[in-house]
Amino acid sequence: MKQPLLNKWILTALAIVLCGGAFAQANVDSPYSMFGIGQVRNKTMNTRLKGMGGVTNAMGDKNMVNPGNPASYAMIDTLAFLFDAGIYAKSSNFSTSNLSERASSASLDYISMGFSLTNWWKMSMGVQPYSNVGYNILTTYHSDQVGNCAELFKGEGGLNQVYWGNAFRLGKHFAVGVNSSFVFGDSKSTTTLAYPDSAYIICSRRSRDMMVRSFMFDYGVMYQGNVGEGLTLNVGATYNQKINLHGKQTTFIRTIEADDIESLSGVTEYLIDTVSYSTNNNSYYSMPHAFGFGVSLKRDNRWMVGADFNWSQWSTFARNGVNEGLQDSWSVAVGGEFLPRSTALSSYWTRVSYRLGGFYEQTFLNINGHSINKMGVTMGMSLPVPRTLSKVDLGLEIGNCGTKSDNLIKESYVNLSVGVSVFERWFVKRKYK
Repeated sequence: MKQPLLNKWILTALAIVLCGGAFAQANVDSPYSMFGIGQVRNKTMNTRLKGMGGVTNAMGDKNMVNPGNPASYAMIDTLAFLFDAGIYAKSSNFSTSNLSERASSASLDYISMGFSLTNWWKMSMGVQPYSNVGYNILTTYHSDQVGNCAELFKGEGGLNQVYWGNAFRLGKHFAVGVNSSFVFGDSKSTTTLAYPDSAYIICSRRSRDMMVRSFMFDYGVMYQGNVGEGLTLNVGATYNQKINLHGKQTTFIRTIEADDIESLSGVTEYLIDTVSYSTNNNSYYSMPHAFGFGVSLKRDNRWMVGADFNWSQWSTFARNGVNEGLQDSWSVAVGGEFLPRSTALSSYWTRVSYRLGGFYEQTFLNINGHSINKMGVTMGMSLPVPRTLSKVDLGLEIGNCGTKSDNLIKESYVNLSVGVSVFERWFVKRKYK
């Protein structure tokens, strides 16, 4: 077997093993994932772009799939088939003014592919998580009527999306694109109320399960033109359509008996009675519309820099027509990459791409008058696979989210991303065998 072909199968097998293992991982995300639809994933579906602060709106390249702006598919090499897959591992420290706790998670990051149908029509498809729900919060307080009270808030699950994207060239410099995504998943939340000081008041628990099966759409436009010798300017814009995600919601209220507060997590409990059970087959999330704008500048294959601005109208978000009091979110990101040399005769480490970036985000949460903001720095690199155009991408994100003020929670985290990018020329007619 020829070495390039062997490398292709090794990379593909590695991607399948990594992603298969990621599906099996538990995901404890953040206490802030109890709001809205959970912790919404950044639209960056690419380890390479994660290393540049998460810029996506104006990023287009012949050897990269960028679903963050579907118009970018038009830049894919006409003779190439691209396959990307990645996972991430996250380690977090959650702290208040007097408490702290550590947590970790690992999950599938993305699977995507891109290829050409014609010189002016390119296509992409893939899958990634859309939002994560993972929290386990125990609070205690005192009531003059019943003494000490305990409440346990627990949630798990989230939404995933499978997308199908198409991009079309309009002349030499412009391209438009659209992603059609099928969003599906289960989000489960339970609230348990207990009275540790009283043997005569039983515990109560409300469970709510929201199962989503629906479609959503986002659009993109991109301009690409030369602005100097070896310099290429990209300008991109994106729009996410306001839409309802439909699903089925089941609510279950029951009374239980628990031995102690710790058993409220479900380890030891005894069902006493069912108070109510209801199913709503017409449940829905009212998702907001969102806009994005970005610019990037690239010089041959040596360096690239870019900047993004994104805004989402989360103040209109509602569950079954009830507004949940979220705020509009916005974010800015900047980043770039540098390749010392790109010739095959260069030393290995001069053919490695190095990346750096940063971002700041006002999330859709405002609690007790405090906006829950997120910021971080990123770095990364691409390790070329010998005798191929494929690469192994590494990305590192160090950041924090939230605040310790007014008994709120601050999260400090480190996020490691690993991706495999397979580049193959599958559409070349061979003249010799």
